[in-house]
Amino acid sequence: MIAQTKAAIRNLGADCGVEELMLMRVLLVVASAAGMPLLLHGQADFAAKLRENRQAISVRNGQLTGPGAALLNSAIARSRFVLLGETHGVSDTARFAEAVCRAAAPERFGVMAIEEGSLAAAELERWARRQEEVKLPEFEKRFPETLNIYNSGEELAMLRTCTQAGGAGFRLWGINQEGLGAAGLILTRILETHPGPSGDAAVRELLRKHDEAYRKAAETGKIGDLFMIAADDRELAAAAALLEKDGSPRAQALFASFIESHEINRAWPADGGRRTRLMKTLFAADYAEAAASQRTPSKVLLKFGAFHVYRGWNPLHENALGNYVAELAAGQGAQSLHIVLMAVKWSGPLFTGVGKPFRTREFDLRNDPRSRYLQPVLQNIGETDWSLFDLRPLREALRRAPASVDPELAAMIYGVDLLVMVPEGSGATSLR
Repeated sequence: MIAQTKAAIRNLGADCGVEELMLMRVLLVVASAAGMPLLLHGQADFAAKLRENRQAISVRNGQLTGPGAALLNSAIARSRFVLLGETHGVSDTARFAEAVCRAAAPERFGVMAIEEGSLAAAELERWARRQEEVKLPEFEKRFPETLNIYNSGEELAMLRTCTQAGGAGFRLWGINQEGLGAAGLILTRILETHPGPSGDAAVRELLRKHDEAYRKAAETGKIGDLFMIAADDRELAAAAALLEKDGSPRAQALFASFIESHEINRAWPADGGRRTRLMKTLFAADYAEAAASQRTPSKVLLKFGAFHVYRGWNPLHENALGNYVAELAAGQGAQSLHIVLMAVKWSGPLFTGVGKPFRTREFDLRNDPRSRYLQPVLQNIGETDWSLFDLRPLREALRRAPASVDPELAAMIYGVDLLVMVPEGSGATSLR
């Protein structure tokens, strides 16, 4: 902050008188000695601009309401892609996504891309189309640790609402590697394609080792003991060669997804680049397939973790899926809308180990050192209402006074169009 203050003083030198500049330098010395941040007029202008572009918004009876609803509905109508970034495990995101789906349905949004593998998304789509209650615990018992996010009542209800709102042609796309425990599901689906004798035997042996690995992981609680990560590369290569000889194209594609997911899951988070590339590749393939069968370009909703939806460089220094979609829209002469929803305070489920019950943890952005960059936002939210901040008008103010804002907040302002802040959220309800 002190470095930013010095830069701001240099920028203001041409506009201030000698006495004002001397006073500001004295304040800088005092602030430096006390270790305190100093609010300059660039920061004050930014805070005022932030308040000026805040509107209340809420979800009532599944619909967007409040002054911010009109702005959001208008932005959705003008966009070809709407990206919703979230903090995983906050049920308010599912409520908000339901309302966004209802608002997007009249605008012919026919697809929702989610942060699950393609195979898991196919399972979820089938469940979303059913009228009866989905028996997720039974699925989790048979294929544990397969779903990344959509293992809560709120998320499944959201998928059902979005599928119904989108109509008969609505589709779910899985734009991610398969989950940490998904090897069992993949191998089971390969056996259902009825490969030849040698391929069948190889896959059954891998499935046996998968079950053995899960029993070990459930004892130790360690993710690294799951077969998706612990599988032997030589055994996988041998099985792939056998399926090339006597497996169908479907079986070969499924096994290729297993190998790719195995590589990504065991390297993450050290190598997030490969995962990002896979997301882009899967989205491009699904979008091209949809474009080939439709007269007009598909309109797509995307729901991912917040950093995935940024336009430009995100805080992890990646050009993630959100940037790819933004460039795709620009190349088509269309628009993309990038939204992030965050709860200031909530109680959420915390993973404690494979096969172990979740533990509830209290989260509060005001006390989180990693969220200091959000302080200007947190100081300007409503006490009870949700707050919708339109970040787009702030970009010009930021260009004029770049030193007035934390670099991570600046990345958000350039990368996200609309920020929705929930004063007190709720944790998702696990159905495990």
